[in-house]
Order: sequence, then C-alpha cells, then structure tokens
Amino acid sequence: MTISDTTTDATSMALHEIAVQLEASLNRRVVIRRFSPAGIVGPQSPTLLSVPVQDDGDAVALIVIDLGAGSPLTASEFEAVDAAAALVRITLRRDPGSSRADRESVLRDLLDVDDSVRRDAYSRALRQMWVQREAGTVVRAVLIDSAVTDVDRIAFGRHLAHLRPVPAHFITLEGGVVMLVGQPSDIDLADVLLQEAARRGMRILGIGSASPQRGATDLRSAADEAAIAASLAAALPQFHPSVDASDLGVWRLLASASANPDALRIISPAADVLYSQTDDTQRLTVETYLDVGANVVAACRILFVHRTTLYYRLERMPPIVKDALDDGVKRSTLHLALKLIRLWESTGRL
Repeated sequence: MTISDTTTDATSMALHEIAVQLEASLNRRVVIRRFSPAGIVGPQSPTLLSVPVQDDGDAVALIVIDLGAGSPLTASEFEAVDAAAALVRITLRRDPGSSRADRESVLRDLLDVDDSVRRDAYSRALRQMWVQREAGTVVRAVLIDSAVTDVDRIAFGRHLAHLRPVPAHFITLEGGVVMLVGQPSDIDLADVLLQEAARRGMRILGIGSASPQRGATDLRSAADEAAIAASLAAALPQFHPSVDASDLGVWRLLASASANPDALRIISPAADVLYSQTDDTQRLTVETYLDVGANVVAACRILFVHRTTLYYRLERMPPIVKDALDDGVKRSTLHLALKLIRLWESTGRL
C-alpha cells in the first residue's frame, strides 16, 4: 500500500494540526498521512518511527515520527502518540457509532451529537457494565489550562483509566474540557487528578461532576452539568478546585444567565448603581450584609469593622439601594444580581 498524497481539504488540515500538537509534545518532527486503498508502505529509515493508526482492524493512517539522533520515546511520550492516534481515528470516521462496539467507541459515542447514537451507546455501556444507572455513574469535567494541547489533554484523560482503586475513563474532549466517566469514589478523586496533572506539568483550573438523573436515557445532561460545575469551580474560590453540580445551588441558575449589563439595569437598578461605582466598598458591604442574612454581628466580623461603621455605611447608601434593602423582593433580587456580577467578573464576561 502507498501513503496517499497530502491534500488541502479540511480533514488533511485537521491531521496536520494533530501532527503539530504531537510535535510539541515530543519535540520531534511528526507527519500524519492517510492511507490510500492500495496498500501500506512506511518510511524505511532507522531514524523514523512509523505508527499505523487502526480503526475496526483496518489501517487508516500512519504517524511518522523523526527520532533523529535522539533517545527512544518515553512511556509518557508513547501516551501522547496513543492520544494522537485516537484523535486521528475521530477525525477520519465518517459514521460515528454506527456499529462499533469496542469500549473506546462506545464511550466516545456517549456524548455524540446524535440523540439516537448517544442512547444506543448508553444502552451498550450499561449492558457491558461500563457505567451504572443514575447515581452509580459520575461524569467528571476537567477544565485544563489553555496552554495544554488537545493531544496532551487526551493523553492525560486516557491515562486516568489506570487509576486505582477507582478508574476514570476518558469519554471525549469537548471545547478543551476533558470529559470522564466512572463510579462514585470514597477517596478525594479531585486530589488524585490534581496530582496526576502536576506530574505532567499541567494545571487544572476546575473539576466538575454530575450524575444522570432518574430515568435518563443518556449522559448528555450530566455532562453539561459537570462542565458548568467545572467552570464555576475555576471561577469561584468557594468551589475550587472541585464541585458537584448538586452543590451549586443558586449559582447554577446564575451560570445560565447571559452577561448583559443593560438587562442588569432593568432587573436590579440597585445592583447596577453599586456596580457602576469606582469604589467597591459599598458593593462589598451590601453583598456581605446580605450573604449573612442581614446579621449585623456576622457582617461586622467578616468586614472587620465596628457595628457603628456598618450602620454608617448602610445609612449612606444611594437611595435606590436603601429602597431595595427595605423591600423583600427587591432585596432578594439585589442579592442575586450582586452574585451574578461577581460571576461575570470571575469568568471575564464583565
């Protein structure tokens, strides 16, 4: 068989990008080429390592690595090659989920864009006992620093299947987020993930988890909730480094709101006034005061001020803010709006 010539179509561009990422991981020159139907002929050179990429038992591409005069690949570098091969398979597949029953394919199809593919994959995974129903399965979303390539993210995700006593199996990469599936764990799996990432020189920004709801026919909703939880774990100190979607409370509602300062002026004019001030003292005072349920003693303890000082600050608030503090509904809306501002600021949307 001969290696097909490189073309300029979208697939070849995607393969080139995978090669570039693998080059960055290995610090060696890499070429990835598709196979023609005629046969396989790999480069004949002692300095070139040819790694066939197979899918359903058929070779679909060839990863060629120029070893030069360098040392042989390490175990972690072979993991990067394996991750690149997985990316190549995903790129070249024309009909994902149609009949593949191997573990890698089924797990990847758990989050396919097609509803029927997701449901079929979930049914297969349940039959094989790769996942359990409802709370017996946990989907974890791992948000990693943007400086890390997709190849290294996938290599990290695939490596986690070897964790003991509770493995975390790689599903896919969505928007740079590593999606994992596994069982609930009595140990702090977040600490384990952070340690494994640190060993690879990677920085995890946040980890979110969620389980499928009762009667769920796939893992799509659980994965979405886990991804939202991961973003909040990255943005808010009280959730860092890891949080389950069930513990988000009102933050889950706020996370679904679009960043629109114009809407904020309508929803809570009092919050808008506090946000627009150059000095954050009044906003911090009101937010803390509302956080503790208007408990003056608790607010003073957090703000490190005397009770007289707190009363003085509250008395000097803008009239629109004082009005909101005196009205039950407006007060609740103000509190939520201040948290929404806090979330937008933490995630760079304001």
